[in-house]
Amino acid sequence: MKKILLLFLLFPFLAIGQTGSSCANPYYIYPATSCSNNCGAQLCGNMQCPTGDCSSYVNAAGSSGGLNPACTSDNETTQNVIWLAVTATSTSFTINNGSPYVGGGAAAANTRDYVVYSGTCASLTQRSCATVAGNSSSTVTGLTAGQVYYIMVSPSSLNTTANATNVCITSGVGYVAPGNTCATAVSLSTNVTYTYNNAGATANGPICSGSVENDVWYQWCAPSNWPAGQIAYVSVYNQVCNTTQGLQLSVWNTNTTCPTSSANATVVCQNPGTLTQYYYQWTAVANQCYIITLDGFAGTACQYNITVGSIIVLPIELLIFDSKLVENGVKLFWSTASEVNNDFFTLEKSTDGFDFHEIGFVRGSGNTTELKNYSFIDDNPSQGLSFYRLKQTDYDGVFTYSDIIPVKFTFNDKLFTVQPNPAKEKTEISYFSNGVNSSNIKFTDMQGRTRKEIERDDKEGLNKFNVDISNFAKGMYFITLDNGTDHLKIRFIKD
Repeated sequence: MKKILLLFLLFPFLAIGQTGSSCANPYYIYPATSCSNNCGAQLCGNMQCPTGDCSSYVNAAGSSGGLNPACTSDNETTQNVIWLAVTATSTSFTINNGSPYVGGGAAAANTRDYVVYSGTCASLTQRSCATVAGNSSSTVTGLTAGQVYYIMVSPSSLNTTANATNVCITSGVGYVAPGNTCATAVSLSTNVTYTYNNAGATANGPICSGSVENDVWYQWCAPSNWPAGQIAYVSVYNQVCNTTQGLQLSVWNTNTTCPTSSANATVVCQNPGTLTQYYYQWTAVANQCYIITLDGFAGTACQYNITVGSIIVLPIELLIFDSKLVENGVKLFWSTASEVNNDFFTLEKSTDGFDFHEIGFVRGSGNTTELKNYSFIDDNPSQGLSFYRLKQTDYDGVFTYSDIIPVKFTFNDKLFTVQPNPAKEKTEISYFSNGVNSSNIKFTDMQGRTRKEIERDDKEGLNKFNVDISNFAKGMYFITLDNGTDHLKIRFIKD
């Protein structure tokens, strides 16, 4: 029985939620001399951008991480915020606040607070703070070129319910991605995962299909001991782009000679015009070099992971095993490109990285050469750092393990939610507790009057229960949770 497992994604991930939702998982924006799609200076999340001008992107359900800067008039700990990361290209950059809203009240809705920090996410130092109206800007000075700065973006006190932001970062010195030309192609090592981008790149040389806007170049060479007939793969994934059109991929079979025409020989030519995970194979030749071009479709700028590697004999063809925080716990997800004699998967967890126990079971697909996607939610995550691994078992009882991925879970992340919201008859309240204690949950109207009050004995981990709100009048309410340690408040609408 031949079994294969790809190694290219088996490296540690720290699951930290939706892009932009925390300092540790920000949107990366690269300064340019002006705002445009293909410079990477302006991001729109997963929303489509009109040609030449990005639209707004919706605030992630992000957390300020407990930060409530004194320079702003409101409380960021009670708001959804967006985190950006900007690598300075000079001693200053300018934050340009666009206008995602039009119509009555838009002036208030378009005003945003921008707080700029230096340091690391574990130890941030505030550098500047500005409240910026729509189509206005704020310049941050005294920066160090090459250093990463974090920006927390939140609605201003003028309109705390506005949920979209349109921002770009400009500087007198524009960022240019590594590998902007074929002559300066970045060398990739086998089975090593890199994080790169095509922000600020210019059109240099051809791609195999379509037009060229902002292509970047890489080179991978098969080593001298590469076995005859051995398969290589290229994978491009985790795309974070300023449009939904994604990247175009060309792998040229021209050895060390830079391609000069789209007619030059390729082993991979893909131009989907969508955000997708690339995974393609070809039979590589020892000592042969392959030139790789990535170009943004219609000028799209992206940050992404790229891996070129080899296939070795192991149990399944696993494309990805990763995790992310979701509303009700930690979501583990994985994909296989093919399976042979695969009976089932077992999810295992550890709090120390050594002693693992089973937390879940997912049936495999037996024998298949089609892409299969799987997922499992750990709805009782542990506080702090946990470790997860995937155990794959054949019909004959033979089993193998994936690499271990660490996941940091803090109960204050996604701590207090209500669904549905708005609601008519009843709604479900969910929150995490880091110990056995009592919580007071109170519903108050806009005049501060208490409409319902609930006392509950919590269990450690996820707590969830339904509340009857059928006798509430239509309108907005506040729900507060107080357990002696945390005091949290969210808005709720009775429909």
